[in-house]
Amino acid sequence: MPRIACWTTTDIASRHRYWRFSRVTIVRTRFNLPSMRWSHILPTVIAALLVFAGIPTQTAHGTEQACGPEEACLLEGGSYHAKVPAGWDGVSPLPLLTYFHGYGQTGRTVIAMKSLTKAAEDAGALIIAPNGIDKAWSVRGAPPDRRDEVAFAAAVVEDAATRWPIDRSRLWISGFSLGASMAWDIACLAGDRYAGFFPVSGAFWRPHPVGCPAGPVTMIHVHGRGDKVVPLAGRTIRGQWRQGDVLESFEILRRHNQCELPEIESTGPRGLRCREWNRCDGGSRLALCLYDGGHAAPRDWYPRAFEWLNGAAKAKTAG
Repeated sequence: MPRIACWTTTDIASRHRYWRFSRVTIVRTRFNLPSMRWSHILPTVIAALLVFAGIPTQTAHGTEQACGPEEACLLEGGSYHAKVPAGWDGVSPLPLLTYFHGYGQTGRTVIAMKSLTKAAEDAGALIIAPNGIDKAWSVRGAPPDRRDEVAFAAAVVEDAATRWPIDRSRLWISGFSLGASMAWDIACLAGDRYAGFFPVSGAFWRPHPVGCPAGPVTMIHVHGRGDKVVPLAGRTIRGQWRQGDVLESFEILRRHNQCELPEIESTGPRGLRCREWNRCDGGSRLALCLYDGGHAAPRDWYPRAFEWLNGAAKAKTAG
């Protein structure tokens, strides 16, 4: 029968003045097995006490992960929320989806999107949801102009890479409405840093870019034919700023990618019709999908987008 030894420790967290333990009793069971020595168990006990007290602890990846869906991850110039897929082993590199919220929303709004988070989880992807300044993005041609968002997006990815192991061959960008315009700007200015894009209900703002300095990009875009917030032809905002034309935006990317004709067409529910170009420079692909809906993604769109991007990546690898 094992012998039980008890003792009391005082102020074991004295270095953390807001977490002070007094008269904490720790019970040790002494087994006659070398592998069960107290020196082996002590680190686990201390870690458990720190977690119980709310003190951030170091992870296997080497940095604190005291942020996530509710608590924002902070970095210079801004913040973001994150959601790790359920069942992740804590070691394997994660595909990373950076998703930009719409105007008036936050990163928490993105994390609360069940259709998106379920699709990302099925794809084994980490979701990163940055926060715009005053719930808006500094998109080219649109108000306000407060931050270099392309640089901020890159900084968010690098910060996430210090907190979780990232699969850099699967960095994806998406967004909704004004957040989708963010995805378009990044695709044009720094698209060669990412594996693919799937924006929803938003494109370039006017004036449209004459060209894109980044290399060829892979993108699938979806838009409702009845969208009145961001119509296919765009609209004027406050008599001063003008949303871009979705079809013209896509033509800019098609020319940039030097995609060859003919195009491929496919259909789906609710009048979904996709035009795809799969013979583009550098193995890139483009797809423009329209459906009979408004300012939203069609049902089951996100699983389809992930499947399309994975298929494009496999086709590129196969050559």
